Amino acid sequence: MRWLLLLSTLLPLALVAQEPDTTRREGAIEKLTYQQQPGLAMAASKIFFSERRWSISGFGEVNYVHYRGTKSTDVGDIELYYTDLYRSATFFGYRFSDKVIWNSEFQIELLRDGPREYHTEIIFEAFVDVLLHPKFNTRVGWFPLFIGYVNNNDEPVMFYSVNRSEVERIIVPSSWIDPGVQVYGTLRKGLSYGLGFTHGLDSRDFIGATWIRQGRGEFNFGPKGMGFHGQLQYQLNERLSGATGMYYGFSGQGNVLPEGGTYDAPVGLYTSFLKWEKGRTRVVTLGAYGTLGDTPAIERITAADNGNGQVLGRETYGALFEVGHDLLPLFRKAPRDTTERRLWDPRHQKLPVFVRYERLDTHLSLDRTLAGLPVRRSDLDIVTFGLNFNMRENIVLKANYQWRNNRSKDVTDPREPDFVELGIGFIY
Repeated sequence: MRWLLLLSTLLPLALVAQEPDTTRREGAIEKLTYQQQPGLAMAASKIFFSERRWSISGFGEVNYVHYRGTKSTDVGDIELYYTDLYRSATFFGYRFSDKVIWNSEFQIELLRDGPREYHTEIIFEAFVDVLLHPKFNTRVGWFPLFIGYVNNNDEPVMFYSVNRSEVERIIVPSSWIDPGVQVYGTLRKGLSYGLGFTHGLDSRDFIGATWIRQGRGEFNFGPKGMGFHGQLQYQLNERLSGATGMYYGFSGQGNVLPEGGTYDAPVGLYTSFLKWEKGRTRVVTLGAYGTLGDTPAIERITAADNGNGQVLGRETYGALFEVGHDLLPLFRKAPRDTTERRLWDPRHQKLPVFVRYERLDTHLSLDRTLAGLPVRRSDLDIVTFGLNFNMRENIVLKANYQWRNNRSKDVTDPREPDFVELGIGFIY
C-alpha cells in the first residue's frame, strides 16, 4: 500500500510542468492560471478559469518526521504522531455552460508511524456551482467549508511549513468537507462573502487531544445535526487581506445515550486571519476560539462505545503569528538562464525562510462534572523555523524544525518532543 500510494503521489510530477509557450493547450493537463475561486485552493479552482470544457488538476505531498524524544502514541489520532505522510489528490472539472460548473476531488492519504501503525483516509468532494451573478452564486454537494485560512488554501505550495499549522489541524480542522449548500459572492471591490448549511459534525468521534477534528464525517448519512458556517473576506489594500468566519451546529446527530435520550452538543467556532504581503515578505496571523456543549454526555457515550470516555474542552482557542521572507535575491541577483524546464523554472524560484509561533489549548475550560476524570489535553506552545525552496511556481521542497511544549504536565497528557520535518509538495 505504501509504495502504491507513493507512486501515485509522485507520478504527477511528470505532468506538473508544461511547455514554456503558454499558448499551447495540447495534452491532457492544461497549464494552471494560479487563480482562486471563492472557497477553493488554486488547483481545485482550475476548471473555473480553464479555456476548455473540462480540466484535470491536483496536488501531492510526501512528508517525513523525525522525533527527538519519546512521543505519545495512545492519543487516538495518528495525526499527532505519524512519521510518514503520503497525500495524493486529483480534481476533475466539467463546464456544462458558462453558468453551471461541476467539480470533484478524490484524495487519498496514508499516515504511518514507522512499521508499527498506519492509517488510510479517503476524502471526496463533488459539487456543482451555479454562477448567477457576481454578488450571488450557489454551490451544492460535498465541498470545503468557508472557515479559517488553510481549509481553503490547503495545497502545499500555499503554506510554508511541511505540514499544516497545529492551530488549523487541531482547533480548526483542516480538510473539513461536508455535504450541503453554499452561497457566495462579491459585495463590492475588496469585500466578499460565503455562507453555507451542511450536515454537521458527529461528537461520537471526538477525541480530547484533537477536540472536534475527528467528527468530520464526510460519509455519515445518519440523522443529522445541521451546521451553519459563514465567512466575510476583505482586501483592505493591495498588501493587506483577511477574513472573519464562524461555524455553529449540533454534533449530537441523534445519538442515543446509554441511559436513554439524546443530546445536542452544540459546537461554535470563530476564526479570523490577516495576511500582509510586500515584495518578498509575508506576514500571517490567525486566531480561533471554540465552544462545545454537552461534554458530559459526550464522555458517557464515548465510554459506552469503546470503554475510553473522551473528556472534551468546553472552551478552546488557538493563535499563530508567522513571518516569511524570500532570501533568494541575496544569493542570486538575476538568473543567467531563464529557460523553463520540466522541474525547474528560474523565473519563479524562491527561497523563503520563515518562523511561526503557535499557542493553543484544547481544554481552556472544562465542565465541572468532569473534574477528576482522565483528560488528554493539548496545551501547546510551538515554535517552527524552516526553509522552502520553490524549484518552480508549482513545486516546493520544505524543511523545518519544531520546538514543542505541552504546558499541561498531567501524566495522561500527550508528550510533545521536538521534531524535524522534511517534505516535497506540488500542484498541477
